[in-house]
Amino acid sequence: MTGTGDIAYYQQPNFSIELSLIDTTDAKEGTYLMILDAEGIRNARVPSVKVGGEIEYVNIPSTASSNKVVCAIYIKDKGNSSYPLVGTIYLNYHPLSELVDITTVKISPESQLGLNVDRVDRTKFNFKLKAK
Repeated sequence: MTGTGDIAYYQQPNFSIELSLIDTTDAKEGTYLMILDAEGIRNARVPSVKVGGEIEYVNIPSTASSNKVVCAIYIKDKGNSSYPLVGTIYLNYHPLSELVDITTVKISPESQLGLNVDRVDRTKFNFKLKAK
């Protein structure tokens, strides 16, 4: 007998976004992992790279039913499994121009790290992790 959880449905992405996580803290290389979770973006993972290292972008397709997506963001310290940064980002996709905007970034005041977001092109962004 097949349960409903055993059936996978394929849905075309509504849009894609490409993200990198650049670590500007004193932590050793590969310490942090960015995790994004939202409708249509399930548990996307972006590993950190140090400043001056080769920037790698992770392509994240969204199958969300809306062009506006509210996304939880977690920065995980892989060494001790803590989450020194948690927050929310608001994405807005414009189908006519194929542009993705990050309209708002909200970081929890209890977070131990800071985050800046820089646009690279229409759908590509650098997330820069920094010490508070």
